[in-house]
Amino acid sequence: MKQLKQWMLAAILILCGMGVCQAQEEESYVSADLVPDGRYFLPAPPDSLSPTFTDDLIQWEWGKTQRVGKRGEQASHEELWKSEIMREVMAEVLQLDVISDEATPALSKLVEKSYNTGNHSTDSVKSHFKRTRPFVMMNEPTWGEFDDDFLRTNGSYPSGHAAFGWATALAFAEMWPALQDTILRRGFEFGENRIISGAHWQSDVMAGYLCAAAAIARAHCNPDFAADIAAARAEYAQLKGLPADYDPAEGVDVPHGEKILNNPVDTASYRYISDLTQYWHAFPLRTTDRGKQAAQEAEYSVAMAQKVFGEAMNLKLTDEETPKITALISVVLEKSSETADRLKSILFRKRPFVQLGQPSFVSGDEEKERGKSSFPSGHTNLGWTEALILTEVAPDCQNEILRRGYQYGYNRLIVGYHWFTDIEATRLLSSGLVARLHADPSFRQLIEDAKAEYAELTGQATSVASPDINMPRLQSAYRLDGTPATDTTHGIVIEEGKKQLRR
Repeated sequence: MKQLKQWMLAAILILCGMGVCQAQEEESYVSADLVPDGRYFLPAPPDSLSPTFTDDLIQWEWGKTQRVGKRGEQASHEELWKSEIMREVMAEVLQLDVISDEATPALSKLVEKSYNTGNHSTDSVKSHFKRTRPFVMMNEPTWGEFDDDFLRTNGSYPSGHAAFGWATALAFAEMWPALQDTILRRGFEFGENRIISGAHWQSDVMAGYLCAAAAIARAHCNPDFAADIAAARAEYAQLKGLPADYDPAEGVDVPHGEKILNNPVDTASYRYISDLTQYWHAFPLRTTDRGKQAAQEAEYSVAMAQKVFGEAMNLKLTDEETPKITALISVVLEKSSETADRLKSILFRKRPFVQLGQPSFVSGDEEKERGKSSFPSGHTNLGWTEALILTEVAPDCQNEILRRGYQYGYNRLIVGYHWFTDIEATRLLSSGLVARLHADPSFRQLIEDAKAEYAELTGQATSVASPDINMPRLQSAYRLDGTPATDTTHGIVIEEGKKQLRR
């Protein structure tokens, strides 16, 4: 009888657990089967032989220097893996006493569902790679207030904290653009906390940001997301004593990268070593097909965006055949250029080919680009912004679109026009730009028009409830720099999450 009771109790606990999981799934804007798959559009996590690991080690050392003082206290306290911490962070940014189900139900709902959307965006990648965390590799104890030994068996890549923090920040930046810079900065710092705590590597955190941005892009296919943002905006306006028709986007331009991102790396920074390592590691790719692709895609134009993303969407994009999608691509290019050029004029950094006195791999552009800042990368800004927007238009192709958008930025390292850290930072700026664009009704109409055109041409639905997603085959083999390996690739590659030597 005692054994029977134990089995019954176990069954009840399992059913309760299933119920909790189902409830959490319902509170996400994107279901698990529809969330973009980071295993496909992101590189594999770096191992100790990868040039990216140089940056991971440098940032791990930096993180330890930040543990004393207010920054360390913030990093420790914000390790709580519950949506309550995001309510606290967003209440601080919005200058509210509290965000709760009772006091601010609309704002609380937006936090909860955005948190879950970001949190679940990393699940498949974590379980696939099972990367070892910094404190485990370095044989150190956990450091933060809420971290414990559970982390030892929980994958490090990507960072779930970075993902749910950035996803929530993107949702709230769209909800209240007047505070977008402050909101996005806090979302950025929330991810950096994990480097300070020693729970994640730099590359884990960057991957978490990108998983979140992709998931929020897909969330725009769900009408509940727009409805919840509108409800939260109305509730916040009322709390601040503003009129019901107040527009928090009026007079607000594109995100200000200098207020959101860290300053670009310079030659006095330890991270310059990792930038140099990345540059010389990418240099040999110039003699490969990957290098030819990077050189060809150096053209900054609507026509090139049509070619790159048309291939990803399995559709021929032209002015005549796809005027609505082309109109959307054109506006995104214009706004991407505005965002990048604005920051270039404020924060100047020499391009790699100028700094190193080396020829670039796009010689025809050298003279006109020589005096322009390497930070941020305009091409990366264009590529990742277009990818996030087109994910909403063609969600059945989302993984391939995102993969090409990611590659489009990495191209700039191969050809010698941008440093690795410039490219990584720019993808965050792109995510913020997408949030700002969605706050404008005219831009949302462009997306709806493009969706309708895509549906007419392909017969594919674009709602969050699309039953069949044409998932591309998962790339299971990578070079150490994260680029896909083919059957003829020799040397060390990563296959199915494990390092292999091909002779």
